Amino acid sequence: MGLLFALLGIHVPWGATVSEPPLLLTLVFLAAILAVHLLRRRRPLTTLAVGVLIALAEALTTGGSGLGMLIIVSDLAYAAALYSRSRVMDVAAFACTALAVVSVGVFAVIWFTDDVEAVTRLGRGVVLGSLIIVPVILASSIWYGRMVRYPRLEAERQRERADTIAQAAAALRQDAVTRERLELSRELHDVIAGHLSAIAMQSAAALERRDGTDPVALRRSLTLVRTSSLDALADMRTMIDVLRGDQSTDELTQAPDRLTAESVRRAVEVARANGLEVEVQAPDDAALAEVPAQTSIVGLRTLVEGLTNTAKHAPGASVRVEVSLPPGALSVTLSNPLPTATASSVLAGSGGVGLVGLAERARLVGGDLVAGPDGPDWRTALTVPTPVSPATPAVVTAGGAS
Repeated sequence: MGLLFALLGIHVPWGATVSEPPLLLTLVFLAAILAVHLLRRRRPLTTLAVGVLIALAEALTTGGSGLGMLIIVSDLAYAAALYSRSRVMDVAAFACTALAVVSVGVFAVIWFTDDVEAVTRLGRGVVLGSLIIVPVILASSIWYGRMVRYPRLEAERQRERADTIAQAAAALRQDAVTRERLELSRELHDVIAGHLSAIAMQSAAALERRDGTDPVALRRSLTLVRTSSLDALADMRTMIDVLRGDQSTDELTQAPDRLTAESVRRAVEVARANGLEVEVQAPDDAALAEVPAQTSIVGLRTLVEGLTNTAKHAPGASVRVEVSLPPGALSVTLSNPLPTATASSVLAGSGGVGLVGLAERARLVGGDLVAGPDGPDWRTALTVPTPVSPATPAVVTAGGAS
């Protein structure tokens, strides 16, 4: 287009005398600014400055500027406003706008003044009219470039914000997956480990009695193995149903693994079948029913895991279990004499994560679990805050091994 304007001889004069500049000289300046124009994206401010200098050199050399030259300078100003992050372009826009306004004002004063001769007025008007074009072109191009740039910047900020939100969401999802895996591993241990421990101990006892000298004890061991296996399958099915969402919240709160007199009795029966002597104190069902579901589950898990650990590490020991409801709390305490050096267990190499999982469960519901030697005894004590009112413990069952 610039070449076409040059061939047609269309140019803007910078003086009162209008003469057509040499075509070759016009083409040289046009080629120079077109070469600079190629770098407008990578060096927008530099190309604008060089382009203005080339246009000024053409004006001083030829006494005017080709229309193609002015169009390219306009595009350089637009590119500088669009691609440059410098605040210089904002200042340039205001400066060019102010210069254009001043030039228009001066032009109007000179043109419409009556005491100036017509010829003088015409000559000066041509010069001032030419000078108005440059700041107007630059100002309009810069403002238009800025108008296009601001929405692009906003879109870029929104994309960056969306990327940040997506990364945060991915991190939260990963954290949720990690927590879920930990919860699943804890649930799997708590639900299945007790049953499998009972199966392992009773099957070991059955193997010791396989000579048939005590068929009643052998049958009792095998019966407990079968019962524990069925209970493990039932608990596993319940866990799978929960994961699949087949149970409602109301059904979960009525799950059979809450701390009740019946669940305590069953845990004690399994412990006694494993050779422990167990004495229990616990409130009645009416008091235990007031305990929140999650707190109740943690209490039962602590009871079962404590009895299982005792059977593992202190076979045949005497265990005292106390479940109580002191003011504003649920307390589950198990104590048994520390095992002697000669005591052994068929599960001596198992587990090691049960108490860790119980402590984590207790923390999740705001409670505390302490397990360790207490004088001559090993003591496991759980305390969980609860809104239930205090109740007086009632003896559920007491006695030795069956």
